[in-house]
Amino acid sequence: MSLFKRRDIDAYADSLADYMPGGVLFTAKSIQDSNFRKLLRGIAGELFEVNGLLREYSGEILPDQTSKFLDEWEMALGIPDDCFSGTGSLDERRRDVLVKLASLGVQTATDFIELAALFGIAVDVIPAIDEITFPLTFPIPMFDTEKDARFSIFVRFFDDQANSFPLTFPFTFGSGEIGILECLFGKIKPANVNLIFQQV
Repeated sequence: MSLFKRRDIDAYADSLADYMPGGVLFTAKSIQDSNFRKLLRGIAGELFEVNGLLREYSGEILPDQTSKFLDEWEMALGIPDDCFSGTGSLDERRRDVLVKLASLGVQTATDFIELAALFGIAVDVIPAIDEITFPLTFPIPMFDTEKDARFSIFVRFFDDQANSFPLTFPFTFGSGEIGILECLFGKIKPANVNLIFQQV
């Protein structure tokens, strides 16, 4: 809500005058040509300028809207890094900042899925142990022991961009948004867990 119905220096000077006491000593606060009123108008001019800057930058605080503070957001989050280049269009850089912020709180399979959704990419995150029927004799493809299966997660991409996915091991998606996600997932996964990327 607007602080002033009028947005000019006199409105700010009137507001300053309203905060001052009445009485003979302060009668000049409302007399336009008085030195006291000129002092109030001088102070009001500074307040007017500061308020304008605050209004201009109030929308710049949020990372998905900023253009003036994008460099600061990237620096605070360590961009560029192995996953994010810090280049691209303004919208791509904003998205990368949002994704990096979101990745700081990733803990569950649902968090991984929601992180991928920021790119508009559908994934499924499934513990590998849930995909294996026991009893089995190890080794089996991809896993030498049951322990390997217990500490592995399948990340399945349901996106046309994953069509370039090579069928060799280790699985890599290469460049683009899939590559960024693969890199990011690799960094935020638990240290004792292997990720196995699949295209579905």
